[in-house]
Amino acid sequence: MDITTAFIQIEKALDSVNKELGFSKIRGEKDNIVTFKGNKGLYRLNWDSETDILSFECAYNDKGAETEFETISRSLFECADAQDKDCRSLANEIGYEVRSLFAARKKVDLDKVKMPKAVSRTKAKNGVISYDTDSLANRFGTAFPESKDKIKENIAKHGEFLAETFFVEYGTPLVLDIIKNGSEAQQKKLFKLLCEIYEDGTNEVQDIIGVTILGEMRGDPEMMAVADKYMSEYMAGPVHEINRLLKKKKKYTKKLENPPIYKPKKKKLSPMKSALKQ
Repeated sequence: MDITTAFIQIEKALDSVNKELGFSKIRGEKDNIVTFKGNKGLYRLNWDSETDILSFECAYNDKGAETEFETISRSLFECADAQDKDCRSLANEIGYEVRSLFAARKKVDLDKVKMPKAVSRTKAKNGVISYDTDSLANRFGTAFPESKDKIKENIAKHGEFLAETFFVEYGTPLVLDIIKNGSEAQQKKLFKLLCEIYEDGTNEVQDIIGVTILGEMRGDPEMMAVADKYMSEYMAGPVHEINRLLKKKKKYTKKLENPPIYKPKKKKLSPMKSALKQ
C-alpha cells in the first residue's frame, strides 16, 4: 500500500468525526501530508517516508502558509506493509484525539444534577450503617452551600462523586482557609461535621478526612491549635500522627526538590604520600 491509498482509507474512516465537527479536506497538499480544516481550527497527518513515523498535528489559528502546527502525537506507520485494518485502527486513534481537542463540551445544567445522598444520622450512630463519601459530600454541601456547584460539577464530570478529586481540587483549600481565617462559628461548624462523619464513617471516608483534608495542615502550629480546640479525642490522635508523618515527608520532599550543594570530603593523605607530594 502506498501513502496515497493509505490516506484515502484513513480519510474514509474519519468521515463521521469530520462531519460531526465540521472538518473538510484541504486540496493541493503534498503526497505525504493531508490536512483537514474546520471552524475551530485545522489538523493534519504528516508521514515521514524515511522513518515511517506519522505525526498528528493541529493548529487553532489558520494563517495560511504560515500556520504553526503543534505535534500532538506520533505513530509508527509502515505504509508498505499496512492493511485496511491498520488504517482504520490509526483513524480511530486520530478521531479520538480530534474529538478531545475540538469537540465543544456541552454546558451541564447543574440544577439537574442531584447531590449525593447522606446516610441517616440515627442509623450511623446506632452502627447499622457507616457514613460514606457520599454522606460527606452531602453534609459538606449543606454546611457550606458555596461548595454545592463544585460537588455537582465533580459528579457531572466523572459520573459519580470522586471524593479524593473534589477535596484535592476544591474542598481541602476551603477547609484550610476556614481553619486559618474563619470565624469561631465557622470553625466549630466545620469540625463538628468532620468529627461526626469521621467517628461513624467507613475506612475510606476516615482516610479522606484524616489524610486528604486535615493532613494538609502539615503540622502547622497555628492550624493545629485551632483543630485541637474543636477535634474530638477519637479523631485527634490519628490526625496528630498523620500530620507528624506528612510534616516529615514534606521536609524530605523539599530537600529532594532543592538538594544542598554537594561538597566532597577532603581525602586525608598518609604521611608517606604527603611527603612525596612535597
